[in-house]
Amino acid sequence: MTAPLPALDQDHHVHSAFSDDAVSSLDQNVRAARGRGLRVICFAEHVRRDSAWVADYTAAVTALPPVPGLIVVAGVEAKILDSQGRLDLPPRLPGVDRVLIADHQFPGQAGPVHPRQVRAELLAGRRTPGEVIDGLISATVRALGQVPDAQLAHLFSLLPKMGLAEAQVPGPALATLARAARRAGARLEVNEKWACPSARTIRAFAAAGVPLVASTDSHDCADVGQYAAVRDLLAAAAASQVPG
Repeated sequence: MTAPLPALDQDHHVHSAFSDDAVSSLDQNVRAARGRGLRVICFAEHVRRDSAWVADYTAAVTALPPVPGLIVVAGVEAKILDSQGRLDLPPRLPGVDRVLIADHQFPGQAGPVHPRQVRAELLAGRRTPGEVIDGLISATVRALGQVPDAQLAHLFSLLPKMGLAEAQVPGPALATLARAARRAGARLEVNEKWACPSARTIRAFAAAGVPLVASTDSHDCADVGQYAAVRDLLAAAAASQVPG
């Protein structure tokens, strides 16, 4: 592989209480990272277009007491809104170091579509698996061009929610997405919470030279830097063949 497998002494997707579904403070997460010997922690707070607290959040990250040997990154996580790759981001991102691009819902032409609706349309024959997969990849490619220093968060975690499998993504489409990520200077995270992407996808992105990072997607400091599924995915990627 061109890009090395990610180090596990880092966590590139951590939520604090600035996200409405997380329980731990910034400081608690940093203390957990320090206690587990991590070298990098990247916060990834959920934002929407109307999030007015971003400056307060990044100021709070900046105000954290320095921890020798630990790099703290202020990131935000935004979903892809539509087929044009628009992101659910506020107009200004003061102090934000990184934007995590997330496939929380299907990016339809008129806006996000709940995965249950897409699943129902697939079962009814109103959409085909190929159309859905092509639409998701096309929107993700366009989203990569929206922001600098992007990170693909839990890539393809949406597919099972719609009744599809990552193995259904054609090799050429996977290669197209990997090349787009490489051109954009983006990272691909290997995500503990959602156990994705697959070893096949990891290999394809690594072969394209895309930097790989490990993440827990933790919402509680007890989970920061704790890897099991990621270890298995990386072991499978190291043992498998690059897809054609």
